[in-house]
Amino acid sequence: MYDMDASKIIRQVIFFLFLGHNVHVSSMTMQTKDVYISQRDNRIVLNCTYNKDIGERIPEGNIRWQKKIGNTFQDIAIFSPPNLQQPFIIKEMDQIYNNRTELIVPNTSMAAVMIINNPVCKDGGIYRCLIKYFSDKSEKNQTSGSVVKFIAEAKEPEEIVVFPEKLDENQSLSLTCSADVGSPQGYIQILKFFENSDRLDLIYKSNSTINKTENCTEYINVTATYTVTREDNGAVFRCSSRNGLTQGPGPTRESNKISVLYGPDETTISLTPNKSMYTVGDRLTIQCITDSNPPSTINLYFRPNGSSVERPMGLTDNKLEFDSLQVTDSGTYTCTAVNEVGSNSPNATTRVTVSVKRYYGCSQCRYIDTCQQNYDEIECILNKWVPTAVVFMTLSVAFAVSSIVLYINRKRSQETIAVKTMHNTRPHPSDAPEDNGGGYASPSDLNRTQDRHSLLITHHNEPDGYTTTQDVVQYAAVQKKPTKDQVSDENVYDSAWNSDNVFFKLRPDTQGPHRSPEQQ
Repeated sequence: MYDMDASKIIRQVIFFLFLGHNVHVSSMTMQTKDVYISQRDNRIVLNCTYNKDIGERIPEGNIRWQKKIGNTFQDIAIFSPPNLQQPFIIKEMDQIYNNRTELIVPNTSMAAVMIINNPVCKDGGIYRCLIKYFSDKSEKNQTSGSVVKFIAEAKEPEEIVVFPEKLDENQSLSLTCSADVGSPQGYIQILKFFENSDRLDLIYKSNSTINKTENCTEYINVTATYTVTREDNGAVFRCSSRNGLTQGPGPTRESNKISVLYGPDETTISLTPNKSMYTVGDRLTIQCITDSNPPSTINLYFRPNGSSVERPMGLTDNKLEFDSLQVTDSGTYTCTAVNEVGSNSPNATTRVTVSVKRYYGCSQCRYIDTCQQNYDEIECILNKWVPTAVVFMTLSVAFAVSSIVLYINRKRSQETIAVKTMHNTRPHPSDAPEDNGGGYASPSDLNRTQDRHSLLITHHNEPDGYTTTQDVVQYAAVQKKPTKDQVSDENVYDSAWNSDNVFFKLRPDTQGPHRSPEQQ
């Protein structure tokens, strides 16, 4: 059994070796190229080149150029290898290609060339070269495709129609544009822009709607709608013709400007300069501002403070100018606007209050305020140090007054004590000595009084041996002591008393008769 299996294996190996030696692998190669035709070209050249092995054979009439029509490829021309049957157009295609087609089979190379002169749009499409050949006694097929495309530059749009060109806001308009967009892949764009602006807004882009013309281009006609707002007032629409080969913006055509009508929904009042409070003599410009199309009729009314009556004010370019404000210009200013689209509405009415006062400068500030002036604005700011200074000054004054009062009271008290002392130093009748017949007190009486009361103050600043001013006063009181028979208080000089040189002795600079004997 083993020998049988071995012999079987050997036979199979010999069979495969023999079969492999006789099997031929095909080496047929083909080459074609796509063709792009511009409007300046006058022919289409379809070239099919091929190479085959020596063991491969192409029978006569088995090289063909075909075109895809619908979902199938149909023969156009039949070719044979060199030095065999001449190429020809098949009968079914003769009417289309016979008078304008050239078929070439070079003698020095393996190729099948079909040249279509005066191409038309229908000549574009998908072509292929088909070769049927035999290899190792078996029939085989091989193909290579070629696409024919027409290239045409996009042309300027024929028109762009905007309807209506004048409409109210939030209404819709239609945009119609038609153009030869060339080929391939032509399309139309509609854009919106404003004069003096580089911004472009894309409104619409078409799909490629193909209507082939005899020039092999694509013609598109589109209609789009667009709803406008007041921001679109003055807009311009642009139709742009483009295709897959267009570089840059492409040919364009622009519409007229549209006019969007709307009423004055909002107004504002501008104050120049804008201040919360004005002073007499200031300049002021009041301007009413509103947005509307067409422009609105603007009115300005003035109601003075304390009045319920409004009066119209004359405007120049919607402005009211004051060269010199007065207090009587204080009040409420009302701006109204209306046009043919919309009537006057609450949103179209704006009010502003203007206050004018006389300018007092820093004199309007209190003495405890600091005056700060910023342009025409005066601000009085409380100086925190002023109250502190006032309190300090008040306390100082109170202290000074208290000191003065205390000083006066003390002085008065001292004077009162001195007067009482003087009264107390006069001799009491019970203390008077016996009448010596002269009516005067003796020096011994005065000494006794001095020793008794000890109220005369010795001034240490006086020179030794002299009498003080208080001594003189005391001496005068003694000298005026009346006697029983004397009524007058006239002073009487007692030389005996004075000559004792015991108590009364004047200073050397004392003028008058009452000097001590040493100075006479």
